[in-house]
Amino acid sequence: MKVMFGCLAKMINIREVRKTWHFGEMHEDKNHIHDGNSAFKDTEKIFPLPRINDRIQGKSGRGSPHKMSASIGELQIHCPASIFDMAANQEEWILGVSKSQTDSDIYSARSWLLTAKTIFPQSFRLQIEEYHLELRKKNTEECARVLNEIYRDFSNEPQLWKEIELLIEATEKSNDDFRKEIFDHLPPITQQGMIIGSAESVVNVAHYCRLMLLLMNKFPETISKYGLAITEKLVETERRVAENNTVNYCRTLLVRKVLPVICRYGNVGVSHKHFYKWLQKATEFYACFFTASDDAERRESWTEMSKLLSWIAMRCEWSLDSNSSDNDSISDRMSFMRDLFRRSRTDVDGAVNRKQIFYSTIILLFEAASTYMLLLDPSIYEDNSSTDQPYIHICVVGDQGQPQTSPGMQGASKRTSDLREAYNVGKEAWNILHSIDSFEKDFNHLTRRWKCERWLWFQLFLVDLHNMDGNYKAALSRLNAVESKLQELCPRKEVISRIYCLLASTLYSLEKFQESCEYIFQLLSHLPYTYHPNSEQVTRLLPLGNPQNHDLLLGGAQPSLQSVVLSVEDLLPFWVHVFISSLESVMRSVEDDQVLGHLIILSQYDWPRWKSQSSRVLTRLVEKRSFKFDLFFQYVINIDILEEIAYIKNQETCKLNLKQNPTERAHVTRGVNREADEEFWSAMKRNAQRSRESAADLVHRYLSENREVILSCINIVEPR
Repeated sequence: MKVMFGCLAKMINIREVRKTWHFGEMHEDKNHIHDGNSAFKDTEKIFPLPRINDRIQGKSGRGSPHKMSASIGELQIHCPASIFDMAANQEEWILGVSKSQTDSDIYSARSWLLTAKTIFPQSFRLQIEEYHLELRKKNTEECARVLNEIYRDFSNEPQLWKEIELLIEATEKSNDDFRKEIFDHLPPITQQGMIIGSAESVVNVAHYCRLMLLLMNKFPETISKYGLAITEKLVETERRVAENNTVNYCRTLLVRKVLPVICRYGNVGVSHKHFYKWLQKATEFYACFFTASDDAERRESWTEMSKLLSWIAMRCEWSLDSNSSDNDSISDRMSFMRDLFRRSRTDVDGAVNRKQIFYSTIILLFEAASTYMLLLDPSIYEDNSSTDQPYIHICVVGDQGQPQTSPGMQGASKRTSDLREAYNVGKEAWNILHSIDSFEKDFNHLTRRWKCERWLWFQLFLVDLHNMDGNYKAALSRLNAVESKLQELCPRKEVISRIYCLLASTLYSLEKFQESCEYIFQLLSHLPYTYHPNSEQVTRLLPLGNPQNHDLLLGGAQPSLQSVVLSVEDLLPFWVHVFISSLESVMRSVEDDQVLGHLIILSQYDWPRWKSQSSRVLTRLVEKRSFKFDLFFQYVINIDILEEIAYIKNQETCKLNLKQNPTERAHVTRGVNREADEEFWSAMKRNAQRSRESAADLVHRYLSENREVILSCINIVEPR
């Protein structure tokens, strides 16, 4: 009570002084000032008030007092400048007293501030100090009340907007729970005004959009007013600043933040055409975002796209799957689209929206293709931390012998199942998009605009699709286009190896043996080689062509895809097959000892798989009655082949001119003499002792060391 009495006494004295002002003069009631109550006298000792008479008597150094104009109520008067200094000093003094009481007596501090606000109702400093006092005391409701009054009366004060920015940041990022509660206690109209005012003051487009998103999320009724403008602002900014980068901050905000809010909650009053344009931008974004994001975001990307598609479907009044759920697989969604497409072929009343089929099928195609490549080779995407082995599908045509499955096949069953599902959905989506001229035309237009030829993952999926259908020319065309962009796209070394391997496989299927072998030799320099004794057999996944068939049937005339690990060890059987087929093709056209010798070396791999080829070569030797091959003792160690050569030597059915091991000085001459025979049999014995060496190691070394010699043999016959 004593403090309150002192505050009021102070206020009364100031009011009495105001009453004595008139017509530019001011008369001081000295008795009142000096004989006032003791509370006021005590406060004057603490903070002595300036003597008004002294200032009027010209203490400033001049004979006449300084005067200035001031308005009190409705009365316009003139008073010395020192009077306003006195008022400022009084305000400062009261603030000082209030602050000194904050920790010891909060009610006293509040009383002093209330007194000051009564005396100086237009003082922003007093208002903001009251807010900070309540802020320090963690009084949520009082903070909100005071801040609302400040916003109402002093909305242009920079210091106020700094505090508003802190409140909005706390609300947006949830990094300050107390300030977030203060903001939530403000009246809704005040919250909206603060958010809009903050947004209008920022220059950065991303910051502006985040603030407007906060507004629309908290107040969905504002979407109809601001939603469309935000999307247009982002699209325009992206067009101006984003250079050939789909995953830019403008598109990310538009697709992942703005469109979900608009399409789910708001009625922006736009035509379906707007939604289709937004859907196109979202589809392109997620196709690129999936391949450029980390593992955690990658798992969410197509889920986000599916949700956005469902909200747009409601806005565009599309047909909805009554049996759908959040747990639907990609096959379930493809099944619904397949049924919808069938109905559209006989729909004469326009009950089925073809735009729904078109856009939904494109999204299914991209989702399936990107998932397929992720399962096949995670390293094809950026920022991928997967340790899974990369697989590749190579073409298998005709009889390649009976395949064998490695023990590791069972562990890959889930991966195989998911891989087959993605492949089948992608294939069906591709077929739907190319079953109607209008679909194909519009899809080709979009892929050109999106520059899908630069999406390696999509092009490589289509290569597998074409190869599986036996359309090798289309596959080769895509591969050649991809290869021409390698320098521009700068993919990882593993991706280049994949492209070269697919080129070798596809060219072989087209019987372009020479070119196929050239790419195999390039692969030898790209892929590291480490031999593992127990990994001579190929690790194969199930063929994709027949989902019902759980056996690895590679024979027959129908083309299929065989999955192998993208490594030298697992690709070597395929390479050997390509070289043997190529050399046999030459052998049928010309007689050349080098061709026969290379076939003997290669037939040792995976013995006795190529035993029949070896037998045909040996029969040809006997028919020719002569054979010269300098590389024989370097690379032929198979005991069965050595026995056949020994038999031919003993029977003298063919003159053999085989250069011995280069470490030996002796060599076979044309004459039949004892020394030559001894050296021949010694070399044969040494090679027989090497028969336990790894055939894979031997063949790999042979291919690495004899590239030009082998290619010259294959090129004897003019390529087709």
